[in-house]
Amino acid sequence: MTDGRAPAASGAHDAARRALRGLVVAATVRIHRPDAGYALDEPGTFLGSGYFVAPSWVLTCAHVACGGEGDEVVVMYESAPGSGMSAVPGRVAAALPEDVGSVPGAWPAPDLALVRLSEPVDHECVYLSERPAAYYGEGKVLYAGWTVVDGHLRMLDGTLTVEGTIGGWTTDVQMRLGDNDLPDGVSGGPVIDPERGEVIGVLKARSDHARGGTSTGLEQLRTLPVPSGELTTEHDDLYQTVVHAHDRYHRDRQRHPGARRNTWADVQSQLGARPGRTLSPDERVQLLGRLADLPPPASTRSLLDLLGSLPDFETPLPLPAPRGWRDGLGALYECARDDGALYLVLDYAVHAMTAERPFLAASTPAAEGALWAGVWQAAQRLGPGRRSALVERRINRMEARRPVPAGPPQPTTRAAQSSVLVEIVRRGWEPDRCDWSVFVVRDGGGIERLREVRRAPLADLATVMAAPLKEAFRQCDTPGRPAVLQVATEHSLLALEVDDWRGGAGGGPRPPPPPRGPGA
Repeated sequence: MTDGRAPAASGAHDAARRALRGLVVAATVRIHRPDAGYALDEPGTFLGSGYFVAPSWVLTCAHVACGGEGDEVVVMYESAPGSGMSAVPGRVAAALPEDVGSVPGAWPAPDLALVRLSEPVDHECVYLSERPAAYYGEGKVLYAGWTVVDGHLRMLDGTLTVEGTIGGWTTDVQMRLGDNDLPDGVSGGPVIDPERGEVIGVLKARSDHARGGTSTGLEQLRTLPVPSGELTTEHDDLYQTVVHAHDRYHRDRQRHPGARRNTWADVQSQLGARPGRTLSPDERVQLLGRLADLPPPASTRSLLDLLGSLPDFETPLPLPAPRGWRDGLGALYECARDDGALYLVLDYAVHAMTAERPFLAASTPAAEGALWAGVWQAAQRLGPGRRSALVERRINRMEARRPVPAGPPQPTTRAAQSSVLVEIVRRGWEPDRCDWSVFVVRDGGGIERLREVRRAPLADLATVMAAPLKEAFRQCDTPGRPAVLQVATEHSLLALEVDDWRGGAGGGPRPPPPPRGPGA
């Protein structure tokens, strides 16, 4: 991948690559079974690799983290080069997909897990890309992980060639990686874009002893369960908890880097990376850190509506859909012209600071003020017309957010809401199979197909449709108003137990589907 990167002198670029490797290695950890005791250098308790993504949070493969006893693991890390390995207990906070039994080597995609440390420790964290891995082009990626060499646990790192994808344009895309031998143990380690200097995925070594492996994109974390009730703090939503902590960590590390230590933004600058063709790495971490101080979007639907309201935003969104402020920023990188990219980013920030809030914290007004100060400083690079447009946008949106004074009750109409549509067509020559599609029907009247599958066994519909339905409901649900599921099918399939799909697909109670009939 070379877009968004300015040329760098060869010697300086080599030095930046070495510094990048140091940052990656510092954040990569070993994961052991909880019965390791004091024998933490013994391969017998070793489960696999992982890496710190935020203070006290480790990302790894689900088959690694859940390969021990229960949810307990031990994380081995090094707080500084040459300081020696330290151990800290951890617990699996989430594994994707959910409700999968522990089957070593056979955990289905996306095969991700988040481990939370039981106590705070000093450690480095990687920088997570806010762009989906699907944007990654041809070329090579870097990787790191732990393995057993001659009976001893050793760090392994190197490069892998991107050979394609597995899964197509769906919610379970994985990159195929080859050109190297990946031994047992490296699964769960980071996969890094070497040109932009950011982590884009989680490594999974092949279990058939073939060369190479696969990488699951970080965007799959967006499929973490959505809380069924209203948010009262960001800690009610695990996804927002982790990504906000990640962005605040890198913002604070950039402000206080410590003695003679490179930060990720420093190294990205040395590599010549230009996030989104407009921001410097330092500007990016400062903006993301300020966004992370705000309450998260009220829902995925509200974030999608916000992106759709931006006049210069036209690029189709990949799956899974954006869920947090950093995801929305990453979606902007692909669509604006060079002369409009900065204005689009700042316009998005103004929308974020004046958006509907799922909750208010005591720090929210100050966070909004700090974000506007950063926007206005960056806006000095724009012309007077666009600066005025940002000021007017902020004033208008803040006015629209003010509470309406109490008065006589007024007739109300129920606002339109997006809904989920499932179309099932039985194959006449294969009566035990069907073709099915999942659509999102927008409240404005548009319709978007999220997933289509041919020749699916009718008996397995509830299972194979669970993930795409979950994604569709996440894009449609709004606080207090779960979306309606509509099913279009033929008369012979009216006996399908559609109501039984609701719990696994949407994660909570839903309005009953409308009466079913042929084509409705």
